[in-house]
Amino acid sequence: MSQLFHEKQISYLYEVGIQGGIRRAADILGINASVISRQISLLERTLQLPLLERKGRTVVLTEAGKLLADDFFESRERRNKLERHLKDLRYMKGGAITIRVGAGLVDTFVEYVLKTFAASYPNVFVEIVAGNMQETLASIVQGEADMALAFGPIGNPELKRHSFPWGPICAVVNPQHPIARLKKVTIEELSKHRLISLSETFGLQRHMNAMFQSQGFLFTPAYRCNLFSTAMSLSISGMGISFMSAQAAGERIEHNILVAVPIDHPIATEAQCHLLRNSDRRFSPAAHHLWQLLLNFFQQKGE
Repeated sequence: MSQLFHEKQISYLYEVGIQGGIRRAADILGINASVISRQISLLERTLQLPLLERKGRTVVLTEAGKLLADDFFESRERRNKLERHLKDLRYMKGGAITIRVGAGLVDTFVEYVLKTFAASYPNVFVEIVAGNMQETLASIVQGEADMALAFGPIGNPELKRHSFPWGPICAVVNPQHPIARLKKVTIEELSKHRLISLSETFGLQRHMNAMFQSQGFLFTPAYRCNLFSTAMSLSISGMGISFMSAQAAGERIEHNILVAVPIDHPIATEAQCHLLRNSDRRFSPAAHHLWQLLLNFFQQKGE
C-alpha cells in the first residue's frame, strides 16, 4: 500500500482534516489551495476511494480519509520522538529544544529570556530558527518546532496561543529623514515617501498592507527584502522608510543611528506578538521552563 501514494499527499489530507477546509489548510502550509486539492484528488484516484466530504461549510474526512490521517499522525509522532532522542544523544545528552522566533523578536528573546534559561539548563541544546509567519505556523502544526514566538496577524490556527501587545509599529528612518522630527506619522504622509517592504509572508508586512488599504492607499515599495537587518541597512543609508517595532531596531535607536516614529493608526498601536505551541505536544521539563519564562516575560511587559 505504501507504494500507492506519497507521504506529502497524506500530509495535505491530514491538514485539511485538522483545519476543516482546503483553503485554511493552504494558509497554514503557505501553499496554493489548488495544489492541495489536486494532490488529494490524485490520491483518491489512486486508492479508488473518496477521502473528503462536505458537511455544511466545512470539509471532513471520510472513514478512509480518517484511517490515512491517523496513520500519518502516529507515524509522524514516532519520527519526531526518535529525532528528539537522537538530538539528546548528539547535543551533550542534555536534551534539545527547537523554537521558531520572528526575525524582529530575536534580540529580545536572546537578551531577556534565553540568557535566564541557559543559566538553569546549561546542557540543553537550543535550536533557534528565524522565519516568517507562514513558515512558523506550519512548523508548529507539523511538529517540527516545540514552540514559537511570532509577530503579526495570525488568523485562527488550531494551536495553543498567548497573545501580548507589542506595538506600536513604527516608521524607521535615519535622523536626517523628513519624518524623523514627527511625534507620529500618518499613512497619508508615509505614502509620499520611498518605502521599504518585507516579503508578503511576514506578519508585519500584512499589517502594513492593511493599514494602507484602510486609508485608500496602495503600499508601493521602492525596495523589498526578506530580512529586518537589510531593511534597517536601507533606512540607515537614507534609501527609504522601513517598518518594525522600536524593540526590533533597539540598539540602532539607542545610538541615534535610526529614529522610530510611531504610525498613527489603530492597527499599529494594537499590534500583538504571539507565543505558540501545539497542544498535542508534550514538553520536557526544560521546554516547559522555557515556555514559562517566555510567558512571564511578556506578561510583565504587557502590565
